[in-house]
Amino acid sequence: MLLVFRRELTSEDFDRLEDLAAALPYDAKWSRRRDRLVLRIQRTTGEEEDLQPLIRDEAVAYVLRDPSEAELSRLFSRRDLLDLSLATTGLLAGGALLAPLVGYLAAPSKELTPGGDVFLARAATIRPGRSKTVLVGDEDWLVIRTDENRYHALSATCTHSDVCQVKWEEQRRQVICPCHRGVFDMNGSVLSGPPPRPLEYREVVERDGNLYLKRRST
Repeated sequence: MLLVFRRELTSEDFDRLEDLAAALPYDAKWSRRRDRLVLRIQRTTGEEEDLQPLIRDEAVAYVLRDPSEAELSRLFSRRDLLDLSLATTGLLAGGALLAPLVGYLAAPSKELTPGGDVFLARAATIRPGRSKTVLVGDEDWLVIRTDENRYHALSATCTHSDVCQVKWEEQRRQVICPCHRGVFDMNGSVLSGPPPRPLEYREVVERDGNLYLKRRST
């Protein structure tokens, strides 16, 4: 079973959901996929009394009791889908879902340059002063374009909690974690709040109207 939550959650929402999930008698795993917070619950079929407080919470957008491959592919990366197929009871059971899953896992990865840089987006898709969250492999990256047309790429996963995704606030010119009010500058340094360390920062290069994430230095 998957519980998918509303896009905009307050810190109070997040704390309440954590408490409800911790009280479940089932294995539950949080993840952040695209712009959604997702809770994967590994359970056998049967009564759902223990789940009702969480399912009925106002922060829940929808519940996937028996999700289709199309629904899964919108929420999870290739590696997540493979983990789901191996570890989650009944989630991908049956041959009807197996072939689409194999096709999805075989899809080509993000474009790589000879130097190992990874294609992010067309520069024209990010207006000056705005940002865009891009999935690269299994990682979300927040790409910020300043008014001076410089680009910054930060890991979009907050260092305080790996299920919280940071956002760029243009007016404040700061990166904010909405879960626990962590604040970072555009280089990833912690300005305030509970995050224990900076966000990973990677250089962005622009070539021929395309943006590329520089490979990690070894």
